[in-house]
Amino acid sequence: GQYDPMVPDAECIHLTHQILTRLDLGHFTIKVNHRKVLDGVFASCGVSTEKFRTICSAVDKLDKMTWEEVKKEMVEEKGLDESMADKIGEYVKMNGREDLILRLQKDTALSKSKVAQEGLADLSLLFEYIKCLNCDSNVVFDMSLARGL
Repeated sequence: GQYDPMVPDAECIHLTHQILTRLDLGHFTIKVNHRKVLDGVFASCGVSTEKFRTICSAVDKLDKMTWEEVKKEMVEEKGLDESMADKIGEYVKMNGREDLILRLQKDTALSKSKVAQEGLADLSLLFEYIKCLNCDSNVVFDMSLARGL
């Protein structure tokens, strides 16, 4: 069907929050990101569009590997310039909530990226919706999340 932007995403988060809360598993975190934000970061750091997905797959490993290991993979295995990897590292280590979205919207490099700004606007709207649904307390905007975006 056709829905307003981010409404289905907010509903999925709401449902997940309800299930995890009712299961009484203790504290949990729901991580979100947006492919447009990552694509904007990669472009702003000088990565060619042909390498976006391969670099994205390396970033996706940050929940299992250290930044140094991920950077090594990007540079040595995927052929990314080390200075580009360092710039990407500055971004993908970030996580937060609306404060991070606002900071990134004002970021000098990302403010020039239309695609990053679109993704950040979507995330801002998502956080508005999940606040209204009262399920925002466990949601974190995690720049290292690179799968299932």
